[in-house]
Amino acid sequence: MAIEEINAEGSVFIEPVIRDPKGVPNLYEQCALDLLRESGVRHIVGGITSWSRKDMIPVLERHGAMLWYPCPYEGFECNDHVVYLGACPNQHLVPLVDHVLQDRPRRAVLVGSNYVWGWETLRVARERLAAAGVDIAAERFVPLGETECAHLIQEIEACRPDVIVNSLIGPSNHAFMHRLAALGLSGADCQVVSANQTEADLDELGDAADGMLSISAWFEGIETPENIAFRSRIAQTFGPDYRASCNFATAYMAIRLLAQGIAEVGNDDPRAVFDAVSGRELNTVLGPTRIDPVTRHTSLVPRMARLRNGTFEIIPGSTIQVDPDPYLTRVPPPGPRERKPDLRIVS
Repeated sequence: MAIEEINAEGSVFIEPVIRDPKGVPNLYEQCALDLLRESGVRHIVGGITSWSRKDMIPVLERHGAMLWYPCPYEGFECNDHVVYLGACPNQHLVPLVDHVLQDRPRRAVLVGSNYVWGWETLRVARERLAAAGVDIAAERFVPLGETECAHLIQEIEACRPDVIVNSLIGPSNHAFMHRLAALGLSGADCQVVSANQTEADLDELGDAADGMLSISAWFEGIETPENIAFRSRIAQTFGPDYRASCNFATAYMAIRLLAQGIAEVGNDDPRAVFDAVSGRELNTVLGPTRIDPVTRHTSLVPRMARLRNGTFEIIPGSTIQVDPDPYLTRVPPPGPRERKPDLRIVS
């Protein structure tokens, strides 16, 4: 959609060269190699998992190319051949956990997919919850794509947590949420939170995730004139029932920024294009943003939303840009909170 719009405008012409690794981790390196060596591509937009990104980076380094990565990720990375347009932990998981801590939870269960996203997001969640005095009853991982989760449900039923941090992805996430809904834990008894749920999951989840709390730099329901116009163009291109997600909006932004940089520089040299768009305020479909020229990460506005009846309802809150802190060097610890005693001594 972005490429069609840009080519119609006429200042820059972009020819898409597409490779589809079909979500298979070991195909990303080969697809990237084909694009850079065989097709003469110098910029790649895409990748979902951090596994895919990390497999592409050595290829990018050898060929002097750039990856415009559009997804939220776990942080703790900075590479000269990547533009990190998605949120990092201080822009997703940290504010999400801090919001939940306001309700004084006592016990948490952490579940995630068994790769770098799951490991690191749950590590951050565990450290932050534990620092606030929350008991971590269990931390469990599921192989990528695995849908058998009976053991997780049994453990959750046994320990009855107040909070579940869900970093599962894809089919594993969908299966888990359906099994959890069947268990009958209400939102009032147990708050499920996730930093990676988007509108793209909603058809599969149905009402199984009702009450889940998520966070993102973009939701369909942002009611600004710019976003209403953006949603209208999406509907015209893909049909009125198409569910766009933050990953969609950020990929669109990536192409727009790439074209803007090429137009300003006059060529597609990756370093020059990055220098042209970094370090200054940019108007995008995510709102005003800024790409840090040092960390190569993006300032974003984190928005929390609760899933109700198949729609993310945005929770009113701050609309201030949050600067990226991929290594969490500037994030203060959670505020002290008084723990209620388990027993009261009487005489």
